[in-house]
Amino acid sequence: MVLGVAGSARRGGNTETLLDWCLGAARAAGATVVKFRLSELDLHGCRACDACWKDGVCVVKDGMQQLYPYLREADSIVLAAPVYFMGMPAVPKMMIDRCQCFWALKYVLGRRLVEPDRPRRLGAFITCSGTTVGHVFDGSRRVIEAWWRLLEVTPAGELAFAGVDARGDILARPGAKAAAEDLGRLVAERESRR
Repeated sequence: MVLGVAGSARRGGNTETLLDWCLGAARAAGATVVKFRLSELDLHGCRACDACWKDGVCVVKDGMQQLYPYLREADSIVLAAPVYFMGMPAVPKMMIDRCQCFWALKYVLGRRLVEPDRPRRLGAFITCSGTTVGHVFDGSRRVIEAWWRLLEVTPAGELAFAGVDARGDILARPGAKAAAEDLGRLVAERESRR
């Protein structure tokens, strides 16, 4: 199963368009695809209450409870999040922060997040930025790298488009759709090798 996570508040915006192209190609390649739009989930921030240190389960009952099983079970995960002020927006960052319960499960309680004999999982990151500053994606990349490590996901690819701001700008970017579809086929291959 390929999990797609749309982290932009703008429905059908540039980042989500790339994600949809990617997931469409994964589906066409035979993968089961599940997509969540984070802005449509009732999400709250991590309370830093450390309750998850007891059993690896988050006590905040909100939309993350729908997402947690998919984050653990997906064969591949594709996160699409634009850049706001040199980093990813608050909602996808909050979702990642809420994976603190997985951190507690692994590093406090010493339990596995995924089965030890499971084939490696793949992860892909899709992002767009209105600005073209050279280091615009660095902040998001650091967060994603830490998240992949936590989830025991092998990075499989990234699409990062700078200078893409107004709705629909990505449609005029040569090669963007083909690159997203290539990424979708790549993450779908992981499922077919199970």
